[in-house]
Amino acid sequence: MLNKLLIRYIFIYIVASFVFFSCGQPANNQDRENRIPLEEIDTSTVLIKLSNNLFTLPSPYQATYTIKNSDIGFQKSYLNPPDNLSNYNTNFQQAINIGIYGTDLGYLNIHNQIPDVISYFTVIKRLSQELGINSAIQIELIEKIEKNIDKQDSLLYYLTNTYRQFDSYLKTNNRKDIGVLIVTGGWIESLYILSQSAVDSKNRQLINRLGEQKHPLDNLIEILSPYYYKSKDFSLLIDDLVDLAYEFDGIIYSYTYEKPKIHPDKKHTIVNSTSNVIISEYHLKTIANKISSIRNKIIY
Repeated sequence: MLNKLLIRYIFIYIVASFVFFSCGQPANNQDRENRIPLEEIDTSTVLIKLSNNLFTLPSPYQATYTIKNSDIGFQKSYLNPPDNLSNYNTNFQQAINIGIYGTDLGYLNIHNQIPDVISYFTVIKRLSQELGINSAIQIELIEKIEKNIDKQDSLLYYLTNTYRQFDSYLKTNNRKDIGVLIVTGGWIESLYILSQSAVDSKNRQLINRLGEQKHPLDNLIEILSPYYYKSKDFSLLIDDLVDLAYEFDGIIYSYTYEKPKIHPDKKHTIVNSTSNVIISEYHLKTIANKISSIRNKIIY
């Protein structure tokens, strides 16, 4: 049965940027009484428990905030165009692209691209309908999310309720494979945007963040492995990720963990852990190209 931590991770991929980067008006008093304190939300990593094993994966917020903090300009060309929605006809395509579009949503919102944020939210809602998980959310709750898309406090309250409804629905209907695909799509898109930004800018902070993805990639492969024989789509995806993991093995990487600092006043969490990555420009481009290839197989 899909557990709460996995559902929460799925949900973060779909709407994380709304919660942490929307600029707007304060919520009304009723919302304030019910919302989750922002300082209790860790936006750096998420723990997922599957088959009594714990896995750590970075949240999409981590990569997008790193890019923004490095003064890298907005690149709309990095994103999956909404027009590609018509390409996704199978459950596999729809689920993994909900994750893709969810990360794109975070990237758009961190750069205050509000019209596109609305467009991408609409695409995600449409995919959830086609996938058959739209019944997890009450219609009136969707309407409230749409009306408060630029109001941070109100939106946090409504999205928390949405998470609870997703949690209940997916647990009841035992659709674990759908949840895993949404997580996978979100991580791949996050890594794609990060790798393209690193290659284009040669920014050391971004290169280090990319190098940190070796262990999350190993975790993701392990999470996906039980579905290897479920379909050809699953087996090809896992084979591609294993091939990517071999490239990451060539990175010389060291990491020193420090507890993230949470700033409620600025409404974000800063990751203070330090890493050092030794990688040639050729190797960096090879990894970026492999990630791009995997991602393009998903979106086209």
